Order: sequence, then C-alpha cells, then structure tokens
Amino acid sequence: MAWAWHGTTDRAHVNALLSAEEVTDPRTLDIWVSEGPRGRAALHAELQARWPDCAVRVMSCYKPLVNFVLPQLEGWRKQPPRHLHLRYPVLPDAHLERFLLEAYPLAGWAASLGGRFTAEPRKDALPEYELRADGERFQIPVPLREGHAVTGEPIQRMTGRIIVDGALTADFPTAFEQLWDAYHGWLKGQNWPRHAPYFGVLSVTARFPAERETLHHDHEALDLTEVLAEELYFGTQEFFQRRAGVEVGSRTLQMGQVIPLVQAAPDEVTLEVRFDWHGGSVGAPGAPLDVHSLDRPPTPAEVQQCLETLPEGQPVGHSAQGRPLWSFGSVQGRGRLLVTAGQHANESTGVVAALRAVAELRSQLGDQLRDQLGDQLRDQLGDQLGGPLTVIPLENPDGYALFHQLRQGQHPAHMHHAARYTALGDDLEYRRQPPLFERAGRVRACQDTPLLHVNLHGYPAHEWTRPLNGYVPQGFEAWTLPKGFCLIFRHRPEQAETAERLAGFVTRKLAHMPDLMALNARQLAVFEAHTSARPYRVVNGTPCLFAERDDLDCPIVLITEYPDETVTGPDFLLGQQAQFEVIRSALAWLEEQIST
Repeated sequence: MAWAWHGTTDRAHVNALLSAEEVTDPRTLDIWVSEGPRGRAALHAELQARWPDCAVRVMSCYKPLVNFVLPQLEGWRKQPPRHLHLRYPVLPDAHLERFLLEAYPLAGWAASLGGRFTAEPRKDALPEYELRADGERFQIPVPLREGHAVTGEPIQRMTGRIIVDGALTADFPTAFEQLWDAYHGWLKGQNWPRHAPYFGVLSVTARFPAERETLHHDHEALDLTEVLAEELYFGTQEFFQRRAGVEVGSRTLQMGQVIPLVQAAPDEVTLEVRFDWHGGSVGAPGAPLDVHSLDRPPTPAEVQQCLETLPEGQPVGHSAQGRPLWSFGSVQGRGRLLVTAGQHANESTGVVAALRAVAELRSQLGDQLRDQLGDQLRDQLGDQLGGPLTVIPLENPDGYALFHQLRQGQHPAHMHHAARYTALGDDLEYRRQPPLFERAGRVRACQDTPLLHVNLHGYPAHEWTRPLNGYVPQGFEAWTLPKGFCLIFRHRPEQAETAERLAGFVTRKLAHMPDLMALNARQLAVFEAHTSARPYRVVNGTPCLFAERDDLDCPIVLITEYPDETVTGPDFLLGQQAQFEVIRSALAWLEEQIST
C-alpha cells in the first residue's frame, strides 16, 4: 500500500499571493522561503523581471540571521570587523536560547576573521535580531508563526513571509512546512493497531526544492532536506510515543523501522508513504580493510568480512532482521574490560576502533599470555582463562545496514539518525523483555560483571535542529552543537572516586593527541559562545560528564562521544584513533589497578 501527496512550491505560492493581493507597483519586496539557493535565485529573477524598478530580496526562512551574514563573509574577509555583537530575541513558547543557538556559527565566523563575538538577549520580545559589526548596525527579522510540536507543546515555528513596501502582506506555509503537515495529517488519519509494533518498515520519501549550502565553518551547511528527514524520523517516534502513552523520548517503544528519504527536486513538492519489508542481507563480502588507517565508515559487507576473518570471534546471536551478532574474546563475560560499538549505528568511528581493538589489542594480549604461561598450558586451559578484553564491534547490524542505505540514497554527510535505533524501533540498551535479539550479546558478556564497560558512541559533527518542533531537538538538547570529543562516566554510587581517577588517566593519554586537543578547544569555544549550557567539566583538555547510577551492569561505564555523524577523511581518522586510544587507555588503567 502506498499513499502519495503533491504540494506547492514556494515560488508558485509567492506569485499566487502577490497576484491575489493585487500588488502592482512595489518599491520593495522582502520574501522569505524554504527553497534552496537555486530556487531563491529563480524567484528573484522572476520578480525582478516582473518589476524591474523594485528592490527585491528573497531570503531563507531557515536560520535567517545566518543567511543574512553569509553573503557578507567575502567582504568581511577583506576588511574583518573587530567585534560582532548580537542581540537575539527571547520569545514566548520558545527555548530561552533558541535564537542564540539559531545564530550559530556566527561565533565561529568571528573567530576565523580574528574578531570578537559577544551576545545578549533582547528585552523587548521582538522577533528580530540586532547585529552590530563594529559601527554598522543591522536589523534581521525572523519570520515565525505560532504552532504546536508533535507532542502538543506550543512552539514558534519558521514560516514563509511576504513584506511589500515595509508592510506585512502575507505569511504562507512553505513547501517544507506543507510536507511535514501532510505527513503528520496522514499519521493521524490511519487506523493503527492498538499496541506496538505499528508496522514493520515505514518508508517516507519526500522531494522539494532545497540544496545543500556550505557555511564555511567545519562541517556546517544549510540543508533542509536533512532537516526534514530528522523531522520525519523523530516526529514519527514522538507521534507513536504519545499514542502508546509512554514518556516522550522513551527509547523502549518498538514501533517499527522508519526510513525517511528526502531529496532535492527543482520544481517538485511530493510525498510518498509506503509499508515495506526488509531482509537481513549484507551484500557480497567486501575487500580486506586496513582499519588502522580507515578514514570513512566501512560498508556492511566490509564489516562482515572483518568479523568473519578476525581471530577468536563467534556469532552470539542475531538481529531482529536476522543478521549475525559477533563477539570476540571471553564470550561468557570473564573479561575485565567489555568494549561495545555501533549501538547507534550511524556513529561509526567506534565500530572501526572496536575492530582495531580485536585486530591489535587482543592479539597483543594473547602473545603476552602465551609468553607468561607457555603455549601448552594455555591450550589446555583455553576459554577458562577468559582474558582481559571482550569486544562486540557492531551491536546494531540492522541499523548499520540502513545507515549504508541512507548514505547512498541521500547526501552522505547527513546525520542519518533513522539508523540510530534497531529495526524494531527501540534503543537496544533499553530493551529488557525477550526476545532480546541484538541485546543478547551484551547481556551474555555482562553475566560475570566486567570491571569496566567502554561503550563507543558519536554525535552530530554539525548543528542538529528541528525547526518545526521548537528548533532545539527535544531530549537531545546537549548535543545540538558539536563540542569536541566528550567522555561520559556513569558509575555506581560507591565508585565516584574511581571514576574520577579513570577520567584523569584516560584524558592524560588523550592530551598527547594534539589534533584532538585542537578540535576540542576550537569547538568548545564556539559552543560556549552560543549557549550557556555547561553539562561538562573539562579534564586535561577533554570535556567530561559524570553521572551516578545504581542500575549499571558493571561498576563503571565509560561512554565516548566523538562528533562523527557526517564526517569522512581526516576528521573520521582522528575520531577512530581517539576512540581506539580510549580503549587502550582503559585497558592499561585496569591492568594498573589490578597490579596494585
């Protein structure tokens, strides 16, 4: 079964509204749309041809301040402003710092120009920015309309706007808004089952005029195709969480797998929804990888090739879609250190680091053990020895297959959060009821309680926004902007001092990676300029977070968070090396603790 819908481009909408309002001889036209650079240029050309003497400006309603400043950058590079001062709006029904966050990466641009950036909230609740660049002053309106998030909260959401000769003529729903509203309406109109799962695989394909536009700061870009994919995925989650009566943001609901595919199309606003079925194949075996120098996410076939050829590995279960789950080392939980990766399958530097740990660290440990005991005794004891290291390199193979599919089907630099959770729709770490599927490997490895669990993760390497649901991603507010390689230390109540010592040990090792320290310092400086949130404490150059928990499977869990969603090349290579260094440091720390 499939459902299709067609909408109106912003260009067509604007022309129709100008005709309906009987605009005949305007002196100025200010128009905000959701279309990308090509669509805005085409609309500008049409309107300028229609009214040659009119001053026409066609702007993006997404991040309007950033879109205003972007064309100024070339001139500013020739004559850089010494000081950029921003006054940002604070509006009802909006996150207090929403518009300071929306101004990102203004502080990064200021730093690259050698200038200073400061910001303060406005006190008059007007929906506009005031930017001062040395002595020059700019007023930048923010086109908004009142709306509601999927979860029901009132919000301020971006919208299309036409201002003729300085007076508001019309607000209109952009193509971006139309697509989401049509999909949300479809969701509400279906006769869903009373209980989860609500579907097997739900594929949502949208097309509208939007292209990716670089912002000349790290990996930042304006790309509403990516933003709409995020809205479709998380909005679907929130819809069914609300329907099921569970807490919004719950990671336990097994609603099914959502696959959003959003593509740029010059003159098309279309939506297609269908129910699919996906099997568990991984494709033909990939070529052998040099994981030590890998600077991109490996394909599922390449990962499978590694899993099948690395020593001491065995399948310990399978995913919901039937893909094997592999574990290396002491599969009965006798290892002192458990390493897992790929729980969230679009966070791929950890997968590579875990494969390296199997290839490099376990072989080194085996050689050391043979030297200490002799080959004959070690062969006799076999698995009874356990060993110090257990590795599950890819906990979510179904999600990883979808990650590869999404990287091929739309821009590979997108965040691809639809691959974050399992094919059942839940986060495997929070699965408690059988069938366990992907979680079975971790449960088995934790049977005898490892001393330390290193859980390798990542987060977006560029800004994460949801402009149709309040702009700041609900439940993920701490990860909306990149802030370097972060470490999270979860510990049982009696392990607080031990977690502190572990943090000092690991971060001292990471401090010997100059490229990583430079990344941390640069991203933290821009992050702190755009938000007052400080959830971390910087330890030896690495932001660290500490949380006491009494429900952990082992005394301490060290979660890594590298900004790897979207990256390839040197930044990916740095990420997998940093992740590997954490594993190696954690193992060295454990050996030191045991020896003393």
